[in-house]
Amino acid sequence: MKIRRMKDVAWRRIDRETVVVHLTHHRMCALNEAGGRLWEDLATPLEGDRLTRLLSDPVVTAFLADLAEEGLVESDGPFPSSPAPSVPQNESEMPRIEWREEVRRFVGSCALLPGQSLDCNGDPTSS
Repeated sequence: MKIRRMKDVAWRRIDRETVVVHLTHHRMCALNEAGGRLWEDLATPLEGDRLTRLLSDPVVTAFLADLAEEGLVESDGPFPSSPAPSVPQNESEMPRIEWREEVRRFVGSCALLPGQSLDCNGDPTSS
């Protein structure tokens, strides 16, 4: 099995959170610090021993399943179900999605360039 990021997502680390935007589904979510580290680890697809090691942790398995449900990662096989962790973990160290939000509309910026007026009417190419 192989798990990888979807191609139509953009992301940025902002302080301790990682904000991920699904450009096709117009959804945005923030990952906590531990989730952001795992997201960065997905720069290369997870497979083989590396994937097996991560999936041995039920918290990580649940987090990857959440990312898949949000459409942020894909797998060439079904995500394994995992039992709840038997030993409570420090919540700040558990990877998780902190918040989710629908982005209603992506628009261009009307940032001013030299000689451009304030009225661009939502069209950043007009002056």
